[in-house]
Amino acid sequence: MAAERKGMGAAPRGVGAALRGVRAAFVSFSRLPLGGYPYQANEWRWAAAHLPLVGVVVGCIAAGVWWLCLAAGLSALLAATLAVAASLLATGALHEDGLADAADGLGGGHDPARALAIMKDSRIGSYGALALGLSLLGRVAALASLSRAEWLLLPLVHALARLGPVRLMLSERYVSAAETARSPHFLPIGRAQLLVAVGWALCPLLVAVLAGPLRWSTSAWLVAAAVLLSAAAARYYRRRVGGITGDLLGALEQASELLLLLTYLLCRRALERSL
Repeated sequence: MAAERKGMGAAPRGVGAALRGVRAAFVSFSRLPLGGYPYQANEWRWAAAHLPLVGVVVGCIAAGVWWLCLAAGLSALLAATLAVAASLLATGALHEDGLADAADGLGGGHDPARALAIMKDSRIGSYGALALGLSLLGRVAALASLSRAEWLLLPLVHALARLGPVRLMLSERYVSAAETARSPHFLPIGRAQLLVAVGWALCPLLVAVLAGPLRWSTSAWLVAAAVLLSAAAARYYRRRVGGITGDLLGALEQASELLLLLTYLLCRRALERSL
């Protein structure tokens, strides 16, 4: 044990653990090669706090690809497709995998035990394929409806969409079996982690409002949509399986992205009609 402590050092606490958690978040929730292993248990638990920050970076990557494609004269549909593909590469399709597994489990499992067992199956069934296809088509279609001046919406949507899962990690019970669970090293988290996550999510929101492309009224609708969806998901997950799993959190992130894009487009359309 003494040798292990000498090689790894004392576990960082407080601010040190929170800062190391930033790196752990990118290692866990993206494919960005930041390394930094090994991480202590308290550093893994801080990773969840920085999930919206990962969303900001992923959104900026997608926005950069999308903006460059439009600037190069590519069609809006092709630019949107490549932007979504860039986000998939940046995350390793982590949340899309969760969506597919969750859809198969919730769609094909008639009781909690069966639903959880189906989610652990690596094969994709019809429910998962349909959910994944609709998610990709919906996001591509939504991005194709935006202009280059609205590029700040992408990091904002990716950040806000990741806030709901952090909230559920605090409020809901993790129900996967310990021997097969993928996410228990992130738990438990506390209110401090949620507050940090809220702070990261508010940063792109304020930038988008102050920079001009987003109105305060639209930002309020976006926040309300994200909050209501996470509350509805928490209630639904609790009723169906008794709590949350990593797959269910991934499904919530995907649903949040789609809902936020749709909410923005509806708000923009309403403003255009009022002018």
